[in-house]
Amino acid sequence: MRRAIIVTLFNEADNVSRWWECLLVQTEVPDEIVIVDGGSTDGTWEKLQVLAKDSPIPVKLEQVRCNIAEGRNRAIRLTDADIIASTDGGSFPDPNWFSQITRPLTEDPTVDFVGGRSWATTETEFQKSLRLFEPEYDTPQAESAVSTSSRNIAFRRRVWEAVGGYPEWLTLAAEDALYNFELHALEMRFAPNPNAVVRWEERLTAGAYFKMLYRNGYGAAEAQLHWTYFLRRLLTAMVPLLLLLSKHRFRHLGFRYRKNFYSALGWVMGQLRGHRPPPGWRRESGVLLSPEAQKYLASKK
Repeated sequence: MRRAIIVTLFNEADNVSRWWECLLVQTEVPDEIVIVDGGSTDGTWEKLQVLAKDSPIPVKLEQVRCNIAEGRNRAIRLTDADIIASTDGGSFPDPNWFSQITRPLTEDPTVDFVGGRSWATTETEFQKSLRLFEPEYDTPQAESAVSTSSRNIAFRRRVWEAVGGYPEWLTLAAEDALYNFELHALEMRFAPNPNAVVRWEERLTAGAYFKMLYRNGYGAAEAQLHWTYFLRRLLTAMVPLLLLLSKHRFRHLGFRYRKNFYSALGWVMGQLRGHRPPPGWRRESGVLLSPEAQKYLASKK
């Protein structure tokens, strides 16, 4: 059973060598590594070509201007592997990550996809301050968990085909969230494995952090996910005094307000300007489903 690592990245020149080393020192190696560069302009593509040339593991590279979902789909199409392990450039897998993220799939044929633990590194004072407002890491605790990031996931090829791949019509973000919601809606069997660890770096500045929140809100609006979460952020942005009801009360009021404001702003702009689902997509049981996913459900009935 062939296993591949697929990766998307964009402008990661400062981190690409360190990230590449993380892939090469895995305790178990994949049959191949497939990387899609989304059009880097900072030298990432040139560095990738040099690194791939001397790789002991077969590597396929492609550079094309595309969003994250299209990059993931293109990478999967470039391999014929039965098991796909996904991570991102700029995220750093622990040495046993590939072994752990694929183990439930190789040991149990009834498992459809696996999620690991994404651990945010906090080195600067700003990054450490974010721990007051964000969970330190995301560990799927039950099969109902649907927030597994595609920086740390593995799945069978047939699972990806069943939902028609990642939703390329989303503009900026939420492609992995909607993908995971679809998998659960199709009752694919999920196996959390907290021993599969990928570390990623929190944003270095408040500006970069707020930009990320805006993008996430925009994508969530397009994907029609997390309505209540963003409505709460919107309400707090409109009525700042509500911040005093939180557990932090008077602490970091300005930062907390901007955090909620940019989340809500992204969500509102996504509602107003974001892409609408393509023809054939339909919302069922609270989740947008692709035509392929709907067909799969119908076949099960």
